[in-house]
Amino acid sequence: MVPPWIRRPRRAFYVALVVCQVGASSDPLLAQVGAPPAPAGAPLGSHLQISLMTIGPGDIYWERFGHNALVIRDERARTEIAYNWGMFDFNAEGFWPRLARGRMQYYMQGFPASDWLGVYRRANRDVWVQTVSLTPSERLELQALLTEMDTDANRHYRYDYYRDNCSTRVRDALDRVLGGQIRMATEGTDTGATYRWHTARLLQPVPLAYAGIQFVVGNRGDETISAWEEMFLPLRLREHLEDVRIVDAEGQPSPLLGEAVQVVEAVGREPIPLAAPDLRLPLLLLGIIVGAFFAGFGWVAGEGKRWGRWALALSGAIWNGGVGFFGTALLLSWLLTDHVFWTLNENVFQANPFSLLLAVVLVREALKRSEGRAGVWAGIQIDHVAKLVVGVAIAGFFLQVLPGFDQVNGEVLAVLLPTHVGLAWGVRRAWPASTV
Repeated sequence: MVPPWIRRPRRAFYVALVVCQVGASSDPLLAQVGAPPAPAGAPLGSHLQISLMTIGPGDIYWERFGHNALVIRDERARTEIAYNWGMFDFNAEGFWPRLARGRMQYYMQGFPASDWLGVYRRANRDVWVQTVSLTPSERLELQALLTEMDTDANRHYRYDYYRDNCSTRVRDALDRVLGGQIRMATEGTDTGATYRWHTARLLQPVPLAYAGIQFVVGNRGDETISAWEEMFLPLRLREHLEDVRIVDAEGQPSPLLGEAVQVVEAVGREPIPLAAPDLRLPLLLLGIIVGAFFAGFGWVAGEGKRWGRWALALSGAIWNGGVGFFGTALLLSWLLTDHVFWTLNENVFQANPFSLLLAVVLVREALKRSEGRAGVWAGIQIDHVAKLVVGVAIAGFFLQVLPGFDQVNGEVLAVLLPTHVGLAWGVRRAWPASTV
C-alpha cells in the first residue's frame, strides 16, 4: 500500500521557488557514499551519520533554484531520515492572503531518505550527497535539534525567499551545532553578486517569471551579498561549505564536507546558467516599436482620421491600464505587505499610478461620439495627464545620478520609457491643447 504522503505529495513554492516531494527507492542513501559504520566501543553519537543532500534545478520555475536537505542515518534505530524545510500546503487556511502579504508559512518535515531520493531520480534532477564532518556529540545535538523541530509545535516558520528559506535553514542548523563556525568563516566574504543577479541568472529560461522578478525586486535586491547570505541557494551553500574548515575533536582544522558523490545524474538537462542575461538592447527595441505605434496612431489622428484617435485611445488605455495597475500594486505593497525586497522600488517611476488616470480619460475619449466642448476639455485632460506620466518616468531616469537611486532596472527603463514618450507625443498630436 502506498502511504498517503506519497499519493499526495506537497510542494515547496520559491518567488523562488523549490519543490519537495516524496518518492520511492531502496538502497540506504549514506551507504551509496561509503559512510562507515560506527566501531564497537565508539563514543556516544558515533552511531549517527550526517550528510548534506543537494538537488539540482528542475523544470518548473520554482524548481530552478534547486533544493537541499540534511540526512541523518541512525544505525541503532535503523532509520535514515531526510529533513527538509521547503514544505507548504496550497490548501492551508489563509495560504493565498499570506502569500500576497509576504507572510508565507513554510514548514520542515522528515521523510525516509531513500524514498525521497526516488522522486528526484524520476524527475531527472541531479542529486549529490556529502558527509558532514561532525563530532559524535555534535551529531547527537543535531539529531535532537531536528527531532524537536519535526513536531507540529515547532515545524512552521515565517518564510523569506532570500533571508530565511529552505537552504538557509540547513545552513543555520549546521551552524548552530558548530557554535557559529560557518558564519564566522563566510560572513565577511563578499561574493560581488546580488540577490537580483542570482535570481535573474536562474530564471532566464522562464521569461514571465524573469520579468516579474525584475519588476518587483527593488533597491535592496541590488546590494552585494556575502558568502553567508549567498547560501540561500542550495548549490552555493554546497560550494561555500566545501571551503569551510572547522575545528575537529582533536582541535585541528578539517574540511566540513566530504567528497561530493553524485547519486543521481540528470540526462539531457541544460547546464545551469553561469551569468544573468543583459536584455536592455532587445527590450529597448521593443519599447521603441511600441512607442512608435502609439506615435503613429497620433499622427494619423492629427491628419484628421478619426480611426486614428480610436486606435490610440483603445490601445493606449489597455497599455496604461496594465502598467498603472501593476505600478499601483507595487506601490501599495510598500505599505500593506511584508515583502521587504519590493520596497524602495524605482520601477514605480516607470509604472506609476498616473497611468491608470490616463487609461480612464483615454477610454472616455474613445467612447465619446461628438466633437462638442466636453471633448475639447477631455483633450486638455488627456494631454496634461500624458505629460505627467512621461514626466514622472523621465524623472525616474535622471534621478539615478543621485546617491541611493542605483537600482539595476535598466531593462524596465528600456521598455517603458520610450513607450511613454511615444504615447505622450501621440496624445499631443491627436488632442492638441491648442484646440481650446
